[in-house]
Amino acid sequence: MRFSLYANVNKDANGLFLAQVCKYIESIGSEVIHSEIVSKGGKTDISKVMLSDVIITLGGDGTLLDIAQKTKSLSIPLVGINIGSLGFLTQIEKNNYEELIKNITLKQYTISKRAMLSAKVYRNDKLIYDIDALNDVVITRKVTGDTVAISVDINGSYIDTYDGDGVIISTPTGSTGYQMSAGGPVSDPEADIMLMTPICPHMMHKQTYILKDDSNLVLTVEEDESFDCCFSYDGIASSLKGRDVIKVKKSSSFIPLLKIQGNSFYENLRNKIYYRGAK
Repeated sequence: MRFSLYANVNKDANGLFLAQVCKYIESIGSEVIHSEIVSKGGKTDISKVMLSDVIITLGGDGTLLDIAQKTKSLSIPLVGINIGSLGFLTQIEKNNYEELIKNITLKQYTISKRAMLSAKVYRNDKLIYDIDALNDVVITRKVTGDTVAISVDINGSYIDTYDGDGVIISTPTGSTGYQMSAGGPVSDPEADIMLMTPICPHMMHKQTYILKDDSNLVLTVEEDESFDCCFSYDGIASSLKGRDVIKVKKSSSFIPLLKIQGNSFYENLRNKIYYRGAK
């Protein structure tokens, strides 16, 4: 079994835990193809991991999302060991890394194909961003105290114009992230849906739309062209202007997340999120 590993520089700056995991992998007769300490958004040469059977991230959910972005074209199973705070996508805790690796080498796992969103952003009919997102695509205000007006069309039908903090388009995987914090529902991560949730709109209704995964959404920033706001996907932020148009649909890409047998999404939800903040 051939592994590649990526550790978050802010969680394992000196690489001690990375070295510990690599040593264990080699001690049980498996091979480490590549290991690297990475920073969010930093560049990495994915050609070094192309022969891997499994990619392991050491960090939190942000690390897994970052490596998923960088390696999505390879379709190599990805799993995270949590050395961050919450670690909901990173299903294995630091103290259980040996059990994880042993289970992988014994083929005691399944692959969960996680859907991604495709988002294209246009300014004056010119494409300026073309991205895929595993968690979510978010359009938000830039300045505290301002609101941003965003109109939403779904499958050619006008839905509403939300004047508030922004709008989130989420995959089922991302339903437990920002979307949930904004009051949206939690979805089974393998459901064939996407979710559209307004963020604190100044209006009497603000429900989430639960959409079929073949839906096409068009969001327009209904502000003057001089207006600045933000566009982000999986926590990677860029700028938007008034009149920019964002087209979102299901991507043809997916992320193969490795799932250890017996590890339940609903158990993780209960243990990691339901009781979060409890004393």
